[in-house]
Amino acid sequence: MDDKLLKHAQEYIEKMANGINPLNNEKIKEDELINNVRISRCLFYVNTILKEVIANNKTKTKPFYLTKEQLSKYEYTNFPISITQILKKINALITDSAMSKLKINELINWLLEVGLIKIVEKNEKQVKVPTEFGRNLGLHIEHISTPSKEYDKIMYSKEAEEYIIANFTKLLTFINKKIKS
Repeated sequence: MDDKLLKHAQEYIEKMANGINPLNNEKIKEDELINNVRISRCLFYVNTILKEVIANNKTKTKPFYLTKEQLSKYEYTNFPISITQILKKINALITDSAMSKLKINELINWLLEVGLIKIVEKNEKQVKVPTEFGRNLGLHIEHISTPSKEYDKIMYSKEAEEYIIANFTKLLTFINKKIKS
């Protein structure tokens, strides 16, 4: 269930129930169907239900976690991939719809913590680059050039993927420490 979409729908329903056009925030004319008492009551009822669903959905969200069995299904790639692609492959292993997904900043912060990547200043900007340890695991910088922009991206080898999966419990410990602090 998409929480943002659900919240957006609830806000629209609430505005319509109150006689407001959610598209332009203008008051709807009294003689419009949406201002019919029965329709309005129905919208208020649906709004209440949606608010309850949103509240329950937030409380049911479980912290991110994968079992050894789930991790064993991770499919390694024989060519370099981005950290975003690794993240998508990890999150695809989640089988519980109430579970939070691993976030990119959590994974990157852990990679910084364990010393696979580091932040350096380049052209007056803070950029991430592989450390010597990271390069030994096959991390490298790939220059990307598109019609609209050019940038450098760290690419991760199969060995780097294996390192991440082999040290997954350390990643989870790192995430849980950050949540508690």
